[in-house]
Amino acid sequence: MDKVSIIIVNWNTGELLANCLRSLMLLPERSLIEHVVVADNASRDDSLKRAERTIDGWKAVSFISLEQNVRFARANTIGLDSLEVKGRHILLLNPDTEMRPGSLKAMVEKLHGNHQVGIVGPKLFNSDGSVQASVRGFPTFTVLAGMFLKFHRLLPGLSLWRRYFASDFDYSREQPVEQVMGACFLIRDELFVDVGSLDEGFWIWFEEVDYCKRAHQAGWTVLYTPAGEVIHHGGVSFHQLFGFKKSWPFIRSALYYARKHFASWKVLVLYTLLPFAVLLILPSGLVHFAQRKQTKVTI
Repeated sequence: MDKVSIIIVNWNTGELLANCLRSLMLLPERSLIEHVVVADNASRDDSLKRAERTIDGWKAVSFISLEQNVRFARANTIGLDSLEVKGRHILLLNPDTEMRPGSLKAMVEKLHGNHQVGIVGPKLFNSDGSVQASVRGFPTFTVLAGMFLKFHRLLPGLSLWRRYFASDFDYSREQPVEQVMGACFLIRDELFVDVGSLDEGFWIWFEEVDYCKRAHQAGWTVLYTPAGEVIHHGGVSFHQLFGFKKSWPFIRSALYYARKHFASWKVLVLYTLLPFAVLLILPSGLVHFAQRKQTKVTI
C-alpha cells in the first residue's frame, strides 16, 4: 500500500499537538507513514517542546520552527517543500486531532478502491464523543452575502443554510460530497500533481474549500467516509481570537474565494456589503466574548 506524508501546522496548541503525534505513533498501520512534518507558526507556548519529548526518538517526525506566523497555507507549503512527496499521498492534519486505530489505513484504501477519488475526509468526533459536522456544500454568492450580514445567525432555519451546512447529512453513509473539513484531509498524490498546493492567497479560512473546488473542477471526486474515525477537539488555535481578529480574516478569505470563483458582478456586490460586514463585527465579537467566558477553552 502507498505511503503517506503528513503535514501538521501548529500554533499554540499546548498538549494537543503531543496527543496528536502520540495517536499517530500508536496506529497499528504506522508503517504507512513515510514522514511527519510539524510546521510551527511561531508558537509562544511550549507545545513544540512537549511534542518533541513525546515522539521518543521516532525518526519519521521532523519539526520546522518558523520565525513568524506565516499562516496556514504557507506553513503547509513550507512543510511540503521539505519533503520528497512524489509518489506519496499527503495528509493535512490539524494538531488538535487524534486518529483512532485503523483510520489512516481505511482512508488510504478509499484511494485504492476508486481512482477518481482525489480527497478523502473521515468521520470526525467532538471531544465528548458526539459526531462533528464536517461536510458542507460550496459557498454560493447568496451564502457569503448572507454571512456578511449575519443572516445565518438571525434566520438559521432557512433552506439556504441547511443546504450549505449540510444539516441533513447522513454521517453513517459513505458518499461523494462537495467539501470536507480540513482537520483531516487526505490528498491523492496525482491530485496534488494536478492542482498543486493550497492557495497561499487565503488568510486563514477557505483553503480547503478552495482546494475541494479546484479538485471538482479538475474532474476529481471528494469522498466522505465513516470508515476512518478521528477525534477533532476543534478550532483551538482560532478560539484564541475573537472580534475583529477573527472576523476580518474570514471576510478577507471569503472575498478572495469570491474573486476566484464568482462572476465579477457578484464580487462587486460583496465588496458593497463589506462596510456592513465590518460594522457587524463588534456586536458579534461581544457575543463571542460572552460565550468564551462561559465556556473556557482549555489548552
